[in-house]
Amino acid sequence: MKKITLLLIFLTVSIGFAQPTTNATDPQARDAGDVISIFSGAYTDVAGSNFNPNWGQSGFGTANTAFDPGTGNNVLAYPNFNYQGIQFGSTQNITGMEFLHVDIYIDGTFNPNVFVISSGAEIAHAITNTGANTWISVDIPVSGITGDTSNAIQFKFDGGNGSTDAIYVDNLYFWKAATDPATDATLSDLQVDNVTITGFGSATTSYDYSVPPGTSVVPQITLATTTNAGASRVITQASGIPGTATVAVTASNGIDTETYTVSIFASGPPTAAPLPPNRAPVDVKSIFSDAYTGITIDTYDTPWCPGTTTEESISGNAMKKVSGLGCEGVEFINGRFDASEFTHFHMDIFTETATMDKSFNIKFSNWDNGTSESNAIEYSVTNANFLTNPNPGTWISLDIPLSDFTAGSRNDITQFIITSDLGTVYYDNLYLYKGTPLSTDDFELSQFKAYPNPTHDSWTVTSKNQKITAVQVFDVLGKQVIALSPNSSEANIYGSGLKTGLYFALIRAENSLQSIKLVKK
Repeated sequence: MKKITLLLIFLTVSIGFAQPTTNATDPQARDAGDVISIFSGAYTDVAGSNFNPNWGQSGFGTANTAFDPGTGNNVLAYPNFNYQGIQFGSTQNITGMEFLHVDIYIDGTFNPNVFVISSGAEIAHAITNTGANTWISVDIPVSGITGDTSNAIQFKFDGGNGSTDAIYVDNLYFWKAATDPATDATLSDLQVDNVTITGFGSATTSYDYSVPPGTSVVPQITLATTTNAGASRVITQASGIPGTATVAVTASNGIDTETYTVSIFASGPPTAAPLPPNRAPVDVKSIFSDAYTGITIDTYDTPWCPGTTTEESISGNAMKKVSGLGCEGVEFINGRFDASEFTHFHMDIFTETATMDKSFNIKFSNWDNGTSESNAIEYSVTNANFLTNPNPGTWISLDIPLSDFTAGSRNDITQFIITSDLGTVYYDNLYLYKGTPLSTDDFELSQFKAYPNPTHDSWTVTSKNQKITAVQVFDVLGKQVIALSPNSSEANIYGSGLKTGLYFALIRAENSLQSIKLVKK
């Protein structure tokens, strides 16, 4: 009787999850430049990919990223399948590819979907199940496969029931047909100031390259490698900022040509964000700000979001630049904190995208002293919030009571996440604070006064009760035009040599830092 019971159990498992016993068809040989492989024994795969990320899907605990059907060739096995993600080891520009290839073995009668996830919209592509328990090969045109082909970062499969359905996957790669070398007028690499330009792909010929306001050294094209060694290229550098640099490529046949263009322009805040008021350290949890002592941060650029965060500086003040929103996260597992007694959230953001009809959503992840999210508190900066500063090119200060966030505990804050369709955002002064009186050594934001303003020739800057230690004056492009070290409660700024227009003075004192506008008649 025991033997019969065990046999029935075995048959039930076997029927519920049929498994492949053969390989998918081997891919054909391709040149390295004609394929981007994520998982395949035939090509060199993108390094560091995660084939089993925990996105909360059922079946996660039983997934097998090294399943051997008995042939010695590993495939990806996803039993208990409802949906499954694959995180690429690095962002991939698939613009120059023509097809996505997938070999899939479906245990069941359902038709799964495959997605390529990028900073653009998700687009489902159905895989027709031509017969359960057989390998199915599909080639999906890259054109229209995702919202942003220059920024592919993940695969997603879905369509299973989460219990008896299963899929097995092999040979996941993007490919294009080989090009006749004699007619090839493409580049395999394009570098500006010794770094491959963001979003480079041999099929993409137009690029934007931004530099901070005030940059005086013109970026240079330092490398332009032709795909075919027999092709030639001529580099023309930009003469200024803004400006345009080009690489003209001629194929080895002397007939086919291609021109790559790099548009160089200044982008970003012309002034630093408003300086926060002094607060007692116990009243602030600072995630990023020069004004306060910050918590320990693990990363400002989490790999599980497609956004990219870098640090820039304006007038000596650091800020973060987030490109490719989408989504971006800050993680501080080693700096996690209890925010139960804090009352407000503050963040200064700057964008050159018009904010009307755009979203900017904020989330704090609470782990409740565990190893993953227990709950979250969230807030959506709606169009109404943006109406106070609807125009691009200005700092927008968000100061939001935590009571306005969605309800949830906040005893163990571990991550901060932004989701937005603004594209590129700069931020500074990201912190939580208690709504208690400011510390006694606090200064007023109107600490400094400049008069006459506007003026024809000079301004006098005064301080209420502090010694002014330094004055830096910048034009609207961020270029410093005057620097002083008065060490006095008063400073004279002589502007007779300046052109008519708007300037910004960064005033440093013993206990404060403030930016004020100056107008030259």
